[in-house]
Amino acid sequence: MSEKRTEITPSLERVLAPHWEEVDPLIASIQEDLHRRGKYPMQISREQVRFHSWLCRLIGARRILEVGTYLGLSATAFAQAIPAEGHVDTVEIDPEHADIAEAWFAKGGLSDKITVHRGAALEVVPGLRGSYDLCFLDGAKQDNVALMRLCIERTRAGAVILVDNAFRGGRLGADNEDPDDRGTVEALDFARTSDQLDAAVLPIADGIVACRRL
Repeated sequence: MSEKRTEITPSLERVLAPHWEEVDPLIASIQEDLHRRGKYPMQISREQVRFHSWLCRLIGARRILEVGTYLGLSATAFAQAIPAEGHVDTVEIDPEHADIAEAWFAKGGLSDKITVHRGAALEVVPGLRGSYDLCFLDGAKQDNVALMRLCIERTRAGAVILVDNAFRGGRLGADNEDPDDRGTVEALDFARTSDQLDAAVLPIADGIVACRRL
């Protein structure tokens, strides 16, 4: 028992690696493609892939809403974790990234389970109909509170809303002039004070605000 979090040291990571490093070959290929293209490594980690997949199975998720497709790794993980009749709606503002993601979905035989909606999230999400079992927000942090409100409107009671990068790479609160920093703090405050959410901050990867829809 401990009142403080245990630091994840390199030696501890080596012991725990089998519990979060083993992923589907398609996930590994997308991750490798990102590095081969020299893209900024802002896909979710393998640890987070495993957590998302487990969470989908835990709550019996069938419909997923994701903001921030990037190259498609996280949407692929969601699609693989939900039943055959399930579906993922994912939103991507960058046309190049959307094209790359769709190519990976086709290669993995997932095109029928994932729809990429192109455009700014605050313009696209209002046009999407629920009800979603899980929402994952990994786009512009300054939009998070507005998107959380939209997700509340599009989820059932007991659904889960996840907000990524709660720790901002350890820089949270360091620059109040940064709109994404402010947006993250505002999202944390909203999750904590909303009477429609039951929230906890999980120290997974770069931090996740996990909210149960009330």
